[in-house]
Amino acid sequence: MRAFENLLVPGSTELPECRCGAEMHLFRTKPRGDTEVRIFRCAVCSHEFQLMVWAAGTEAEDSRAEGL
Repeated sequence: MRAFENLLVPGSTELPECRCGAEMHLFRTKPRGDTEVRIFRCAVCSHEFQLMVWAAGTEAEDSRAEGL
């Protein structure tokens, strides 16, 4: 199993840049409870990059927004 490489805030539309310098594109999204995993793939070198994103409207998101 691959380790997650980054964590994004809800609503983020950031696209990662591959380690080879090419732009990566969204390949797949997997819901995981109050988060989702976005998997990006590079068309040049086939490197995959996984980003975990908090699902919008979750209690965890609300707590972070309030600084709790």
